[in-house]
Parts: sequence; structure tokens; C-alpha cells
Amino acid sequence: MASFGRFCLFAWLLWGNLGVRGDDSAIVGVCKKIGIYYYMCYDCLKSNPQEPDFAAKSIICATDAYVIIRKSAFDFSLNSTGRFREVAKLCVDQFDITLGYCKAAFKAWRLKRKLATLAFLHSGLDYYFKCVDHLSEPIPNEYGIQLDTAKSFNEVSIKVASLP
Repeated sequence: MASFGRFCLFAWLLWGNLGVRGDDSAIVGVCKKIGIYYYMCYDCLKSNPQEPDFAAKSIICATDAYVIIRKSAFDFSLNSTGRFREVAKLCVDQFDITLGYCKAAFKAWRLKRKLATLAFLHSGLDYYFKCVDHLSEPIPNEYGIQLDTAKSFNEVSIKVASLP
């Protein structure tokens, strides 16, 4: 579990700290294939290291988004009452599982196992929905934005990893 924590920290540290300098035409080319998430894809890939491994970068972005939403869910589980507190605790558990799938997807991608990578990313998204499906009460706007962002980054990573 300690190595997983280091992985999450690594993903968090990469986000926004390392940028692409110079020609970004390769990033534009990849993100144009993504469609509606073009800007999210572009920001994600541009803000990570200048290696051509765009799928790995997109998985790091998805992981980072889940780290943030997991922290918010944990904070809500401590500071809420009633049904929302129970749901927030459930979401923390679901996001822990989702983060595990992101880690597995990253490792599978590094081992050049594309099908396994995609399976892990899809499984992570399934666990994301296990949290969201339980949200019936109004939630804070910031949390809703974080939920949408995490889902979108997961979908971007699936699309980028699916590219030939």
C-alpha cells in the first residue's frame, strides 16, 4: 500500500509542474481525435512531461483527478451527517478501488498491454459510477465539478489509450 501512496504522490506532483516546451502539434493531433474533451485532453497532455507516451500521461491525469475527488469525499465523510455522510464514506471506498485500477492501468500500459490497460480503465469508471449512483441528495457544487472532472479525465484516458 505504501508504494501505491508514492504513486499517487508522483501523479499529484506531475500535474502542472512539468510542461511541454516548443512544438505541440503532436498533442493537438492526439486531442483532435478525442472530440468533445479536446481542451481537457490538451491541458492534461501539455502539463505533463515531454515524452511521446500520451496514454501514460492521460492515465496520470485521471489518477490525479481521482486523488482529488477521493480527498473531497473523505472530507465530506468527516464533516457531514446522515445519508450524505454514509454515501461519502462509500465513495471513499469506491475511489480507493478506482485508484487501484488506475495504478494497474498505468502499469499495464508500461508493460505494453493495451487491452489490459483499457480493461482496468473501464473497471475504474465502473467503480466511479458505483459512487455516483448513490448520490441522491443535492451535493456541493465544487464536489459536482470534481466528480465530472474525474469522469471526464477517465474517459479521456480511455480514448487516448485506445488510439492506434
